[in-house]
Amino acid sequence: MIKSSVSAKIKPHMLAFLLVVFSTPLFAQTNAEAIQSPTAKIKLTRVAQGLASPVFVTAAPGDSRLFIVQQNGIVSVLEDTKVRDVLNIIERVTHAGEAGLLGLALHPDFLNNNLAYVSYTKGNLTSVIEEYRFDENLRGFDPASRREVYALDQPAGNHNGGMIAFGPDGYLYVGFGDGGGANDTYANGQNFDTPLGAIVRIGVGPGFAQPFAIPDDNPDLNAPAPESWVYGARNPWRFSFDGDQLYIADVGQSGEEEVHVIGAGSASSCLNLGWPLAEGNSCFSDAACRQKDLDWPVLTYPTGEGCAITGGYVYRGKNIPDLNGHYFYGDFCTGEISSFLLMDGVATSKRSWAGMLGRVEFLSSFGTDGFGELYAVSLTGSIFRLDPAE
Repeated sequence: MIKSSVSAKIKPHMLAFLLVVFSTPLFAQTNAEAIQSPTAKIKLTRVAQGLASPVFVTAAPGDSRLFIVQQNGIVSVLEDTKVRDVLNIIERVTHAGEAGLLGLALHPDFLNNNLAYVSYTKGNLTSVIEEYRFDENLRGFDPASRREVYALDQPAGNHNGGMIAFGPDGYLYVGFGDGGGANDTYANGQNFDTPLGAIVRIGVGPGFAQPFAIPDDNPDLNAPAPESWVYGARNPWRFSFDGDQLYIADVGQSGEEEVHVIGAGSASSCLNLGWPLAEGNSCFSDAACRQKDLDWPVLTYPTGEGCAITGGYVYRGKNIPDLNGHYFYGDFCTGEISSFLLMDGVATSKRSWAGMLGRVEFLSSFGTDGFGELYAVSLTGSIFRLDPAE
């Protein structure tokens, strides 16, 4: 989930018990960047607490319900300030370290067809995507509606990825890490014959073949893993769409954390994010990596100033107009939230919000509600909403 091989000093199973506090911002700004930075006054409002290791929140457009994913295998919903469970698959979920219930994607037509997809690890270890149907009479997801969509064996317990999201093209995008270990132990980063170290693109739900369909415009329909769409990832723990752009936050090893921004759909298929030839903007296993045909990140920061990037979302809500178009992200260990504005492929208007927002302990994820407002998730059990401050 977060990062298992941060360095010799930090172990993955210790992250949830380790509080790292830094007194200086992660990202230094030039004077020009400081002038361009948004000037909004904002705060974090706690909207839920007492949850069991929450790792994600999401909602359907226009819907007031906020779905909460808990790593132990429970999906809850926040509705009218109250939290109730709507799915419990604890008995099937392997919850340890970076394994567990890791993602949830509501079908683009969820308000009509009630379909949703969960991403979790089971056994020792297999990444699984399953479909469920929400039953209004049950006030939750019907366990009898479970249908397995996709499964992938994992060679190790870390770098499971777990993010799933529907793109603007209607396909489901799935992120998988390189298989775990350190230094690309299993040599999956540059192996396009496996979904490990890749982002997968598949068709699921009504109108598609079962259990899933391979889009006709995926890069190599004759490959051993024709579902693979972008490769060269280390652990794309969180990614998000903003219109036809995809923001991918890939967790680094011990040098650099990185954010890539690429086009959604077939136009960006077969891109190589670089791992392990490169880590961030630096060569890692290939001294000539700058001569390779790689997709370079739009933003990096040193791993030593945090431990693992937590990817977020471009703000498109209405409550804080000054932040429109700014991408928010953070770091799991420092809990610092930062943002940038992408202009002509360049990350501008960079700023840290730590001085105004403080730090979110064990910042596991971000999410948005049905109206585009932004939320931050703490593994300690709390959900926060980004609000305007007086």
